This record gives sequence, structure tokens and C-alpha cells, in this order.
Amino acid sequence: MSTAGAIDVPPERSLPPGQHLLAQAPVMHYGPVPRPRPDRWDLTVGGMTRENREHRFSLEEVLGLPRLEVVADLHCSSRWSTLDESWSGVSARALVEAAPPADGVDEVLVFAEFGYSASIRLEDLMSARAVLATHHAGEPLTQERGAPLRLILPHLYSWKGPKWVRGWNYTLEPERGFWESRGYHLRGDAWREERYGYQE
Repeated sequence: MSTAGAIDVPPERSLPPGQHLLAQAPVMHYGPVPRPRPDRWDLTVGGMTRENREHRFSLEEVLGLPRLEVVADLHCSSRWSTLDESWSGVSARALVEAAPPADGVDEVLVFAEFGYSASIRLEDLMSARAVLATHHAGEPLTQERGAPLRLILPHLYSWKGPKWVRGWNYTLEPERGFWESRGYHLRGDAWREERYGYQE
């Protein structure tokens, strides 16, 4: 992505290496925007769960979990960042606690609509700042921005936080998701500039 539209970084702030600042995050996603179907929506937590079974949650059950508000910068691996994005929704940690992994699990494969998935570490999903967002800047998420649920992991590149989240599977070993299987980094820490698989 070009630096067209880039603005100056305030002197008291810093960006991860290789990033330039935009005033507003562009809408980006792979594939079409799903149509809202609240009557068919659920969220699944499976794989190596503690109870050795799949857990299913309705949207109402997910929204009943503890709320979380996060103000965080957003970093895209295509080298743009925005400052102080406001997200609110459900604590991802609360959902992990409601459907915990088996002992020894360190990895998670988060999946979303249309077969999209992202590989993340359990410790990242358990971050106190990891939010299953329902709102952005005080307003409900639009479909284009990921409604009804979007995962936000502020310290990782944004591809690690899928729009239109439908659940995750716990795994013992990392499983490469959509972009990881196309050459991107398993961890994706923006501050370490972990963009590509060859850096692992």
C-alpha cells in the first residue's frame, strides 16, 4: 500500500517499525461481506477443550459475558497504522474461561465467515486487551467493519483479528490460517515487525 494519505505522527507517540500513520483506517477484507443472519448465528469453541466437547454459544449468550472497552492503535501488515481506535464488546478472556482449553494447549485457530482463519497463541487471546468487539467509536459495528463480532488484538497485526468471527479451535501445535498459509508470520507481533513466515 502506498503512503498516500499518510499524516505526521504526533511527537509524543510512536509506531511499530515500518508503519506510516493514517487519519482513518480503510475498510479492508478478503472476499465478500456476509449478509446478517442473526437467526442462524452462533459461535463455536472446539478442538482440544477441557471437557473434550464442542461448545456452542448464541449471540445473546456471548453478549452476556463481561464487557470490555479498549482504546488501542490499529496496525496493518500492509504498513499503515491508526491511533486511538475505540472498541467495545466482550472480553475474549471471558469466553476462554467459559469454554476452557485442555491442559497443555498453547495455540488457537480462530475462524470466521467464508473459511477465513487466523493462527494465534492462547496467551494473545487471553490478553486483558483482547476484545470480541461489537462496537467501534461508540457505534455498533457495520457489516463492512465486521458485525456482529470482530476480534481485536491490539499488539498484533490486524489480520490476526478476523472480522465476522464464528469461533475457534484449541490446538497443541500451530495450525496456519488463511494468511499464514500464504507466507505470513505465525505470531504477527507488530512491534517486532513479524510480517512474514521466513522470519520465524
